[in-house]
Amino acid sequence: IWMTLRFFAHASFQTRTDDGQSIVIDPWLDANPLSSVKSKDVSADYILLTHAHGDHCGDTLKIADKDTIVVAVSELAGYFKEAGCKTHAIQIGGAHNFSFGTVRVVKAEHGSMTPDGRYGGLAAGIIITINGYSIYHMGDTGLFGDLKLIGDMQNIDCLLVPIGGNYTMDPSDAAMACSWLKPRFAIPMHYNTFPVIKQDPALFANACKERGISVKIMQPGESISL
Repeated sequence: IWMTLRFFAHASFQTRTDDGQSIVIDPWLDANPLSSVKSKDVSADYILLTHAHGDHCGDTLKIADKDTIVVAVSELAGYFKEAGCKTHAIQIGGAHNFSFGTVRVVKAEHGSMTPDGRYGGLAAGIIITINGYSIYHMGDTGLFGDLKLIGDMQNIDCLLVPIGGNYTMDPSDAAMACSWLKPRFAIPMHYNTFPVIKQDPALFANACKERGISVKIMQPGESISL
């Protein structure tokens, strides 16, 4: 076991390394109707943000303490720096080594606007590599051809993939993305939180099975060992 992965709900996850570091991705808990975990129950050494929408960064300021480092594209990092957070600005195509491992930021096809209406920089996906094990959180994205390139360049163990449709890929498009990225297994996210993104994750799992991709459907609050 190199780390644990906990699914809070929607697109919010936490991974804990074997030395106890807490890395939280896209925290949105307090206003999340599917999350039984709330911000007061979560601590983070690092908060990684894919983009600026409230359902992805909404509880960042509640969780971050004076030592938490918020990692995001430059414009979004600047927003949280102004709010008093310690930040690390990064950009699409860039990578940086942190105390827990490496963060690489890749393209996503989506918008990004901060809660106060400012431009939040480019939406992104985040690839975390810890002890040689890679987790790719795709953020919010539609299907795009450069996913094939990412799959060629990067070995992906665990893929966190949006399937809700409307704002992101639906189960069919998400399964296509999995066939290009070739992860060891995929976990669906960003579905059923609102009526407009209601989906049956079994449709995604079946479409992936046809392509030889394993799927783990996680329930809100569930943890797995990686």
